[in-house]
Amino acid sequence: MSQKLLKLIHKENLNLSSDLYQFERSDGFPFEFVGGQYVILNVGNDNEGKPIKRAYSILSSDSKTNSFQICVKRLGTGKASSILPELKLGEELEYSGPWGKFVGDPTWPSPGFSLVLATDTGITTLAGLLLSKKFSGRLDSTITVWLKTKEEDFLSENKLREILSEISNFPTIFQIPSISDPNRISSALEIFKSILGDCTVPENAFLSGDGNILREVRSELVRLGTLESRIGMEAFFNTQRNPSQAVSLG
Repeated sequence: MSQKLLKLIHKENLNLSSDLYQFERSDGFPFEFVGGQYVILNVGNDNEGKPIKRAYSILSSDSKTNSFQICVKRLGTGKASSILPELKLGEELEYSGPWGKFVGDPTWPSPGFSLVLATDTGITTLAGLLLSKKFSGRLDSTITVWLKTKEEDFLSENKLREILSEISNFPTIFQIPSISDPNRISSALEIFKSILGDCTVPENAFLSGDGNILREVRSELVRLGTLESRIGMEAFFNTQRNPSQAVSLG
C-alpha cells in the first residue's frame, strides 16, 4: 500500500496552549470526510524509534474537501504536541483515516431532536458536527453544549464564534470544575439535567471529551429513553471507567 501523506499549508498560533493546522493531501486529491470524524497523524519517531501517532478531530466543514483543519493542545509532556509546532509549511506527514464509523453512518442522526455535548477539548468534534452537511438542515432541532473549566484556553469563545460564523447554532457554554476536582462529574450531571429540563428526550446524541463525564451522561440519556444505539461517544481522555467516580442523578 502506498504511503498516505498530508502537506501542511497553514498554521496559526492561537494562544500559549494551542495551535491551528491546515493540511491538504499531498497527491492533490480531495480529502473526503464526514464532520465529526478524525485523522491519525504520524509525527515522527520517539527516542526508541517507535512511531508517534496521535488522533485529532477534524475541525472544519466536510463541504470543503480541498483541505481540512485541526486544533492541537500543547502539552508539557506531549511528544506529538512538541513536534508539530516545529513543522514548516510545505512539510509532509504520514496519516491514516479519516476514522469514525458512528458519525460516518448515513442513517445517523435519525429524524428528531438531537443533542451534541462536548467537554474540554472535545469542542473540536462538536464544531465538526455542527459544520457538517448532515446537520445543515437540522440545526434548529439540535441542542449543543460545551462544558469547560475556567482555566481551559484551548479554544477561545471568540475563535469558536469565528469558526462557526456561517451557522446559526452556537453552543451554550457552562463552566465545570477542573479535571482533578472530585465534584467535577456531579456538577456536570447537574448542568446536563438542567439543560434537558422539560425538553423532548433526544432521539440522537453525540458526546465528546472527558470519558468519565460522557459515560454518566450516556447512562442518563438511556435511562430517559434515548436508544443506546443512537448515542455516539468519543472519549478524548479518561477512556477507561473509574469505578470510584461513578455518579447517578437518581
